[in-house]
Amino acid sequence: MKAAWQGRMTETVARYGEHAPMAATCCNACRTCVQTNLIAGAFATALAVGAGVVSLGKRILRVA
Repeated sequence: MKAAWQGRMTETVARYGEHAPMAATCCNACRTCVQTNLIAGAFATALAVGAGVVSLGKRILRVA
C-alpha cells in the first residue's frame, strides 16, 4: 500500500512540478492585468460620471 501511495504521489508531484514556473509567471501577469483593469474601470466610471454631470448641467441650463 505504501509503495503504491508513494508511486502516485511521485507521479503527481512530477506532473505539477512541470507547471510550477508557469504558475508563478501567470500569477504575476494576472496581478498586472487586474491592476490595469481596475484602473481602466475607474477611469471609465469617472468619465461616465463626468458625462452625466455635463448632461444634467445642460438640461438645467436649458430649463432655466
